[in-house]
Order: sequence, then C-alpha cells, then structure tokens
Amino acid sequence: MDIVDLYLEHGDFRTAVRLSGLPMHIAHIKLRKAGVLKITDKIKFGSKGAKLGGQAEQLFQTLVPDAVDANALFEKNNPVYDFVFKNMTIDVKYSSLYSGGNTNYWRIRCKGKQDFIVAFLEREQSTGVDNPYCLLLPMDFVDMKYMHISPNGSWFKEFQVEPEELRGILNDYAELREIGQF
Repeated sequence: MDIVDLYLEHGDFRTAVRLSGLPMHIAHIKLRKAGVLKITDKIKFGSKGAKLGGQAEQLFQTLVPDAVDANALFEKNNPVYDFVFKNMTIDVKYSSLYSGGNTNYWRIRCKGKQDFIVAFLEREQSTGVDNPYCLLLPMDFVDMKYMHISPNGSWFKEFQVEPEELRGILNDYAELREIGQF
C-alpha cells in the first residue's frame, strides 16, 4: 500500500512509516509532496516550543473549524500567517507564562503582515495549552516586533476574548471586510 494511503487511513505518521517499510525521510518527502501532513505531526516531532505552537494552532482550528490551514495548503511554517478565514490572515501564537522577579508576563513575536494575531497564553506555569487565555490582536494596533504582555497591562485587559467567542468576533470582522470597512 502507498505511504499516502497508509497515512490517510491511519492518520499517524509513525504508523504509516512502519507499515510502509520506507525510511522516515523518504516517507516524509512523499507525504510533503502529496500535501497531506497535519498540524498534529508538528506536535509529535517538534521541539517543546514547536509542540506548544502546534497545539495552539490545533486549538485555533477547533475553535474556528472553517479557517483554512495555510501551513497545510500553501507553505509549511508560513512565516507570515497560519490560517486564512474569510479572506483574513491570522497568525496563531503561543506563549508560556514567564516569571521575572515579582511579575508574570508573556512574550510573543509580532512580525508580519497578517491581519490578526491570535495569542494563546499559558494560564499557569507548566499547563501548556490547557485552558489558556486568548487574545485577538488586530494588526492595526500592533507596531512592534515583539510584544511583552503582563496580566495588568492594556494588551491583556483590552484584547482578551473568551476562546468560544473567537469565531463570532472574526465573523464580525469578515462582515466589515466585505463592505470595505476593514
């Protein structure tokens, strides 16, 4: 059976490689050419940061299921954005909670020409993407390459949304885009 068929049937990279008998790198090349690798593959094989970023992207895809995964369809690890939703580009970020003296904070990279950043912020140290805070940041307001976010700061207080509200808010922006107001 072909590696692509095995991968699609089992949904797991390692299982498909084992069943195919192909070397890992050959299987990877074939699956990349076929464009079938999923976000979860990054979660299973990447560094801790890549895994958490992949989990954040997977969470976003769960919350906004009709968003198109740009990494899968256009370019893996697209440097500008991760998803397209109704003609709007969205870069999904994850940040662990850091402690610096008496303060806690998060830090995300904001570089790019995407329309929005959706930032999932670790609620408590070492909890990862389990019940994170969610920020929806329109790039109209972002003019820095890196953002330092503190629990008492304006970014956190003014742009925090409930994860379940994310899709509805993005739909509101999409309506503005349709009539030329965004």
